[in-house]
Amino acid sequence: MATSRAISKQYLSVLDADRHNALGLVLSAALPLAVFVIANGIAELNGVLPLFFSPLGLPGWVGAALHLAALPLFGISRWMVASRGATGRVAGWWLVALMAGTIAFPFLVMPLDALMLALFAFALLVVALGTMVRVAAVDAKAALVMAPGLAWMGFSAFVGLSFAAAWSPPFAVTNSQAAA
Repeated sequence: MATSRAISKQYLSVLDADRHNALGLVLSAALPLAVFVIANGIAELNGVLPLFFSPLGLPGWVGAALHLAALPLFGISRWMVASRGATGRVAGWWLVALMAGTIAFPFLVMPLDALMLALFAFALLVVALGTMVRVAAVDAKAALVMAPGLAWMGFSAFVGLSFAAAWSPPFAVTNSQAAA
């Protein structure tokens, strides 16, 4: 019995994403994408398809690629801070929460209208910026690794809020005012 337990622990240690070598780095970058693939498979079995932001007439797959490109960056940032004491572990859990929000975002926003979608994107951006501040307190380079993913989140939230504000009646010209 002890031999089989030792062997199983040895094989499970291969999947340790917190190890500080090249395998830990690769696992930290790949695991968030693997979780997205699993979530996408479960959602597709239930008839739910993800909604990705793709502006300026770009094909939908470009928006999906840019959205999903943030996940490995967040995983690498978590790998960089997770072993840096209690503050690093807290920042690592914030990054896990951000990755979970980033993974869930395209599935949760399907039934929302444009304004609620933009507000949800902005809320995720606020969480991401707060996470970046916590990560920067531990390791500034890890915060820089997060930056491209946050830039895409910020751009999508800004464009979504801009369109929602431009076409909402309190801010834009309504049909009754346009007739002249």
